[in-house]
Parts: sequence; structure tokens; C-alpha cells
Amino acid sequence: MLLLPLFVMLLAAASVPSEAKCVMTQTCVNPDNEPDYDACIPEAHKEPVDPQPMAGDGWPSVIGGGSCTTATDCNGKGQCVHGACVCRRDGMAAGPHCNQFAIQCPAYKDNACCSWQQNQAMAENFKLVASVFGKNSAGGCDACAANLMNLWCGLVCSPEQDQFLQMAHQWPSINYRPDPMTEKEKVKVLELNVALAKDFTCAVFDSCKNTAMASMAAAMKSSLGFLNYQMQVGAVGHGEYITMHFNATKDKSFDYDVLKCSNYSEVVENRQSLPTQAQLLESITSKATDDKQCPCGACRATCDTHTSGGSHIHVVDDPISMLSGFSTKLVAAAYGLLVIFAFFWKKWKD
Repeated sequence: MLLLPLFVMLLAAASVPSEAKCVMTQTCVNPDNEPDYDACIPEAHKEPVDPQPMAGDGWPSVIGGGSCTTATDCNGKGQCVHGACVCRRDGMAAGPHCNQFAIQCPAYKDNACCSWQQNQAMAENFKLVASVFGKNSAGGCDACAANLMNLWCGLVCSPEQDQFLQMAHQWPSINYRPDPMTEKEKVKVLELNVALAKDFTCAVFDSCKNTAMASMAAAMKSSLGFLNYQMQVGAVGHGEYITMHFNATKDKSFDYDVLKCSNYSEVVENRQSLPTQAQLLESITSKATDDKQCPCGACRATCDTHTSGGSHIHVVDDPISMLSGFSTKLVAAAYGLLVIFAFFWKKWKD
């Protein structure tokens, strides 16, 4: 009879859900987001650690308000108005004197796996994402840009990181990969595997597939190919190499509500939970619901069936090669032009 209570106790213990944990972090900063391939990359925790609120050293607690006499006291990222710094409303500047980076992923601010160093890197990267994939009026799609920012926020900051993200190798999971963007042959990276919910992956792709950048290579004409391009070609220069996989079930896979490019007027209700820079995208910040559509019109679902024929995506265990049909020079040139444009735009505004 003693076995019955013991069995009940074991069953109860087995049914208790495991606490969410964090498996990676970053403890260094690359100034101006210029990659230092060997000295500063993300790192794996040797053992999973508890998530923490976005507060304390390195995290901003206010946006502006620091005492000043001239704009110089606001570090070139704000104006001195009546003796107090007023930071630029760009989704990046924060802190009393505008010298910190605004919290990029407010949905996770109370319980997060990301460090303030990762927050700073995301702030710089999200500016590029908005330029490359956003702006409905220029043929981009603000829903696409917001969805990509949400994806990065989830991968880096979600307190359930250990459920969908695993190191590709034994700790410290460091590997060396070529960087197609710079043609550097050996770049030190933290190598990761991420499991994605199939519906989420396909919905993100549907919002992005008609943007100019997504049309540049055959590798970006499928949902996994498109995301693996972001996580490998785009991220390797910043010390990460992430391989995306569909998970057979929604358990232990990353999932998130996706803005649909055909109509995302629901964003009016949840704007404050979007990534900070996504909140400032042209059509998202607009109060008119008519603006909440992308030029692609009604997006056709690309993942509603899973056969290898026609235009549908064949769901396989391994992702499509990210280099299939990839033109390094073409994409590098596009990114280069965008960086140059952003530089002169900043100079003109200042």
C-alpha cells in the first residue's frame, strides 16, 4: 500500500511544468554595432539561468529629463529644452541624457533573457530592418518589418528561450563560418538551432515575400529559406549562426501572433506591446485603419498544404540551403546603398 502514495507523488512531480530558463546572453558591446568577430559575440550559458526584468545597470529607466545647458549635454541624440534633455523620438535614444538605448522589446520587459548589451545591438539592427523591409509607401511592408523585429525579440528575450532554442554543439557551442557579406573566410560564431511553429513561420513569410529584398535570391522564396537568410547571412557578421527548423508540433517551438500584410488594423489595440521601433513605422503609428495594409494586397497563403509540387513549400527536417540562388554581390550592394542612404539622411537631419 505504501507504493500507491509514492506513485501519486512521483506523478504529481512529473506533471509540474519546468520553469522557463535562458540559454544565451551577451556581456560585451560592439560600438556602433560594428562587429568584432573575435572579441565580442553572444555566448552560451554553461547552465540555463533564470530570466530577469529589464532593469538595473545598463538599462534605461527614463527617456530624457536630465539637466542640460546645451544640446551637447544630450549627447547629440536630443535637444536641451528649458534646462532638460528631450530625446529624439526614434525608438533608440533613452536615458536622462539620451545616451542609452530604449528598451526594444517591451513585451518582455518584466521577465527577459536578453542583456542590455543585446538590447543595444537589436536597437541598431532594427533600424536596418525598418529601412530594408518596412515603409509601405516605398514598396516595403511595415507588417513584415514588425514581424521580423518580433521574431528577434522572441529569440533573444523570451523567458522561455530554453524551450525552442538549443546550442548546435557542446558548450560553449563556438564554431567558425565564412561571412558571405564581407567574404571573410573564418568568423567566430555562437551556433544555435531554433524550432519554429510552422504556422508562425509561414505567416511571417507571407507578410514579407513581396518586398524587394525577399525577391533578390531564390533562397528567400520559401519561409525557412527567407528566415535562415536573416539568421545566417545577416547575423554571422555579428557572431551568430542560427539554423531554423519547423517543429512537428507546437510544443517546444517559437510562436507569436503575426501581423497579416493584407490587413493588420488589429495593431491599433496592441501597438504598445510591439517592438519599440515597430511602433514608429509609418502605417503602424498612423491612426487610420485604412493605412494598415501592405502593397501586396491579399497575401496568398504559401504553407496551407505541404507537398513538394507546385509553389507550395515542402516541409523537411533540414532547411533549404540559404545559398541556393544567392547573389552575394547583389545583396551586399543593396545593404551598402541602404547604409549610405541612412548615413546621409542622418547627417541631413542633424
